[in-house]
Amino acid sequence: MIVAGYRINLDALLARVVYRWHWTIVFTALAIGILIGIASGIVPPFWRGRAELRVQAAPEARITVDGRPWNGDIYAGTHTVAATLPDGRRSWVHLTLQSGETVSLDLPRGLPAPQVRRMPSAAPGMQIASVWRAGDSWRVQSIAPSLPKAEVKESEWDAPVTQTVAVGVSGVERLTTIDAYRGRADVLTVRGTRYEAVYEPAQPGNHVDNRVVVRGWEQITATVVGNVSLVRFAPDGRALLLAERTIAGEQIRYMTPDAPPVTVVALPGEIMGVAWHPSGEVVLIASRDGDQRALTLARLRPTPVAAVVAEPATDGLPPYAWGDDEVIWIAPDDEGFPQLWSATLDTLLPEYQMRLDARAMTRLANGTLRIVMLQSSTVVIGRLDGGRFIGEATLAGVPANADLIGEWYDDELLLRSGNDAWLITIMEGETYERTAD
Repeated sequence: MIVAGYRINLDALLARVVYRWHWTIVFTALAIGILIGIASGIVPPFWRGRAELRVQAAPEARITVDGRPWNGDIYAGTHTVAATLPDGRRSWVHLTLQSGETVSLDLPRGLPAPQVRRMPSAAPGMQIASVWRAGDSWRVQSIAPSLPKAEVKESEWDAPVTQTVAVGVSGVERLTTIDAYRGRADVLTVRGTRYEAVYEPAQPGNHVDNRVVVRGWEQITATVVGNVSLVRFAPDGRALLLAERTIAGEQIRYMTPDAPPVTVVALPGEIMGVAWHPSGEVVLIASRDGDQRALTLARLRPTPVAAVVAEPATDGLPPYAWGDDEVIWIAPDDEGFPQLWSATLDTLLPEYQMRLDARAMTRLANGTLRIVMLQSSTVVIGRLDGGRFIGEATLAGVPANADLIGEWYDDELLLRSGNDAWLITIMEGETYERTAD
């Protein structure tokens, strides 16, 4: 090869380089080969020591460790173990193994891709204010942007205009009764019976006091009350929860067809969320007073008893799940770390369970705790196996925002972040015979 009039013999040049630095080249090539082998997994990290892994999964599942087919050998360190089915469903777990340690994993089939629907506001230009479960649907209540106080009558200042819809399997239904009373009403249909409760404030020049009128019970009930801010039926429609504004905050009262309202608890500040136990005998109430938040657990029957069980990190209800005789929830400890807590419905005393940063959770029929977590900037649905999280599906259509939170009802998951909400439908896979690898 001739360059600028000079002849360069590459073969001679290469021979001189190899002859002079051949051992250096050999050692460098060997080192690079070892590094490539370790990075690709061809050379196992034998210096860490061996561990033993036992995986139980579906017979047709393909087991991989760190993305490579598993041959039964594994070394200490951090790994991702996954079981993938031919139909694309998979489950996975991140775990750290110590030298000489034996770990047994029970990997489920995973979940089919969940159906994700973005919940619309009740009307264009309005913002979602609250979402709750009632009967066979989700209630989505939206409010209009705040008006200057000078444009609003003083009597209307504490009751913003609302638009409320019920979102269920049958579609979307406008709940005009609730909106006609600016959110201070409730309607519920249970086994063909329609229950309706509305708050009717006293009008100037009218000698009728503030009252709540209930229709659907054995007879129409009109009860004198204070300044009501919340009206909510129990799941069976046979009881009603009221929140009345007081100088110091809000007073929670409970009424049935057979008894007038009785006081359950007085809470400072304002109510931010309410969740009924399926039996209708217990209720979970989230409230806020300035920067202070409280989660109150109240047992309503036979005699109302209430206790503050937690201080949630954000407004509204924290992630929670009901059991037959207990409730569990997520709340920070004294150092601000999210923890799983529980309380029996008899004692109402909170007990620490474990450290867990779940965004939503529910109990499966077999007692397993299914949760939603944020994992590597992704929203993941999975389950707890002891203290180990096993992923089962990802939610690509839901952003992994820091304020993401939600609640479960059967196979439906409602997630919220800011003014946005998503309804996720989850279908379980078929049962299968498990084999041990």
